[in-house]
Amino acid sequence: MATFPALYVNFRWNVPPRVVANQAEADALDPREWRSMPPPAAPKTPEEQQYPKLFFNVNSPPLVVIGPEQEAALTEDWRDFTVAASKVIDTRSLMNPPDVPPVMLDPQGATVPAAGGTGNFTVTITGPGVSGTWTATKDSTATWLTFVPLTPQSASGTVNYTVDPNAGAARTANIYVNGKVFQVSQNAGA
Repeated sequence: MATFPALYVNFRWNVPPRVVANQAEADALDPREWRSMPPPAAPKTPEEQQYPKLFFNVNSPPLVVIGPEQEAALTEDWRDFTVAASKVIDTRSLMNPPDVPPVMLDPQGATVPAAGGTGNFTVTITGPGVSGTWTATKDSTATWLTFVPLTPQSASGTVNYTVDPNAGAARTANIYVNGKVFQVSQNAGA
């Protein structure tokens, strides 16, 4: 039986973790997708820090860090949710880790001809976030899709993408921005 509030992580989809307040909320989650994480240990001195730690990046699945060397190798986009969860008093007011600003994408997807092409979409920051930035990433297997900018952006802006020609079956890939998804579909080649 879990102790509440409890942190639940979705291992199937790239969505933010949830802080679940009670057993009824936990029972409503699909157990094939969601797993509860152990509660964080009491804060200790830096020399006594406990591992494993749970880190989040809005555009990547959660990462369990098992030692200080692995933690030191993380970029500034990663947030230690172990520390954040131990400071939560009212779980209903917890912002979605790793605390990036919410964004709106316009449009939310596009279809590209088999010949390939270019396009863009607008990213609008719609609220506050500790980092104050948005970052775009994509499906790692979509080598046929490229985009810019590749670095975190601190103001609303545009993502420009390029799609290579397609000689095979129809294909789809996603560009992720702070938890939102822009879907690129490409028609089959002749």
